Amino acid sequence: MKMKELHPSVRPYERMETSGAEALSNEELLAIIIRTGTKGKSAKEIASLILSSENTPDGLSGINQLSISELSNIEGVGRIKAIMIKASIELGRRSAMSFSNDSRVRFLSEDVACRYFQEKMSWLDTEEVQVVYLDTQKRLIAHHVLCKGTLNSVGVSNREVFRIAVKVNAAALILAHNHPSGDAKPSEEDIQATKELQKSGQLIGIDVVDHIVVGRGVSISMLKNGYMEES
Repeated sequence: MKMKELHPSVRPYERMETSGAEALSNEELLAIIIRTGTKGKSAKEIASLILSSENTPDGLSGINQLSISELSNIEGVGRIKAIMIKASIELGRRSAMSFSNDSRVRFLSEDVACRYFQEKMSWLDTEEVQVVYLDTQKRLIAHHVLCKGTLNSVGVSNREVFRIAVKVNAAALILAHNHPSGDAKPSEEDIQATKELQKSGQLIGIDVVDHIVVGRGVSISMLKNGYMEES
């Protein structure tokens, strides 16, 4: 059934007008971006096919991992629709980063830190370790990408973490790394590396406030969840 043949109450365009974007499913929002179907498939059916586990095992977040070529090869998509979808995702990503790009942000709670790093890191395909350096009022001084790779390398990079802290005259810092697999639960290596970093900070008088682990759509504060000592 074509979109125009559906009752107005279930058409994505009309539902968005009357109920707002938040009321629509991922499939409906994607159908609006796709706009038109193909012979034998409506825009909504194509959207459903894109979101199927066969094409995107990670669901909506998995679309970002697909290249234009991979999207194009899904039945009913093609080059133009693939480009439109990727452009829409990039616009959403840039819009979401408006909070984390605000230099006035203050890290006064674990939730602020989780939101900040979720916006910065949830889109990454590979693991990165990032650090924010803060003044005595928990205001952002500097943001550094410490390394790209596994967290195991941070154990030998503690000196670099604090070298930058001293250079920017930071009173505190928050570490973060992402799990591209999507699972934000800290590993034993994550926990041990954090404890070592915290001990080093105590020796030189720089507070390691928290360690955020970023997954797909969720971030975990190691402080809030009891994986590290409160300073």
